[in-house]
Amino acid sequence: MVDTLYRSRWLIQALVVRDLVLRYRGTIVGFFWTLLNPLLFVGIYTLVFSVYLRNPMPHFSLFLLTGMIPWQWFSMSISMGTSSIVDGRAYVGKSVFRPAVLIFVPIFSNFINYLLFMPLLVVVVALSHGTLGWPLLALPLLIVTQFILTTGLLFIAATFNVFFRDLQQLLATILTMLFFLSPIFFTLQQIPARFRGLTLANPMAGIVVGYQNLFYYNTWPDMRLLGLSLAIAVAVLWLGLSVFRRYEDALPDYL
Repeated sequence: MVDTLYRSRWLIQALVVRDLVLRYRGTIVGFFWTLLNPLLFVGIYTLVFSVYLRNPMPHFSLFLLTGMIPWQWFSMSISMGTSSIVDGRAYVGKSVFRPAVLIFVPIFSNFINYLLFMPLLVVVVALSHGTLGWPLLALPLLIVTQFILTTGLLFIAATFNVFFRDLQQLLATILTMLFFLSPIFFTLQQIPARFRGLTLANPMAGIVVGYQNLFYYNTWPDMRLLGLSLAIAVAVLWLGLSVFRRYEDALPDYL
């Protein structure tokens, strides 16, 4: 995987730029949709959970935004990347073009959107009278863990989507379910003990909680929880690469 990334870095860069330009071409607001869409949902969720349901958590909008930023990168990458090989069928089968390149494009293009969101998160932390300190040094570990997890899942999803086109619709439903089951609206302590293990089986849970530690509580992430997420992410990546390599030669015949 690393050698593919390095050898194809300029091609991936060109495809990422092309993806971003095509995504926002013809829109009035352009790249600001990256900020507006999640912010609208943060406002709605804050109204529902903090005002209507009277969640006592202080600065609930900051807590919510802290979890939604990594989730946005993850969910958008999965949603767009599942059809990446099918959408790029014109490139598949070319002697100098590996289909794996197509899988990395949505991950990096949505990572750019993620980077655009980070300054806004820092502003919200300041407006909420929060502080940021040394725990931010753990942010690269969170990013790497999420990148590994997302890449592994996309190698599986994008490969099987070539043979089973219903997979993209199924994943949209699964992502919605995982969104509400992840600790984005609530803390781990609010989950009944008998269901906590089920929540922690979701590797995004450890990543989301890690972001909350850094930006909401200004504490270091729970390394046991983050280590569990990293272990699952590495296992998923190994499985994803195995699946992709097994079916890579058959992909052109089904496109």
